[in-house]
Amino acid sequence: MPKYRSLKTTHGKNMAGARALWRATGMNDEDFKKPIIAVVNSFSQFVPGHIHLQSVGQLISQEINRLGGVAKEFNTIAIDDGIAMGHEGMLYSLPSRELIADSIEYVINAHCVDAMICISNCDKITPGMLMASLRLNIPSVFVSGGPMEAGKIKKNNKIIKIDLVDAITNSADPNQSQNFINEIEHLA
Repeated sequence: MPKYRSLKTTHGKNMAGARALWRATGMNDEDFKKPIIAVVNSFSQFVPGHIHLQSVGQLISQEINRLGGVAKEFNTIAIDDGIAMGHEGMLYSLPSRELIADSIEYVINAHCVDAMICISNCDKITPGMLMASLRLNIPSVFVSGGPMEAGKIKKNNKIIKIDLVDAITNSADPNQSQNFINEIEHLA
């Protein structure tokens, strides 16, 4: 049997308590011979670019289990810069990288996980996960959730793509009508 880090928590007479807890998560005797692979997900209903990541995590977990590993999924935090922008919430965005890295490192090391797959989006969450990966020095795979598509709006009989920056810029323009700003807000 390969030498997995997770054997520290799944083998030996003195680890009966840990095995009992692993069993409570759905593991069985056969699973104790397999690598435990963490699925580190940044799924959150607070961040539009992360809402779809729940199903991505479930798919990855199914494939890990099908291919002979034991998938254990957990989430980390995610802050949406667009929602946090313009008030004191923005003070939390950049430092969240450290919290993300620390939380991943804690879960992985406390449970002696053998490898991890990180599912991420956005420019603070991905670096936080990368920082954790470098600190942990275990096999790691990164899966990007992909870009958010720009919204579309009709202006001067043309369809144009719009995004959050357009919404912010137009809302600051005193010459823009509230109706146009509302349209951008609903379609960005």
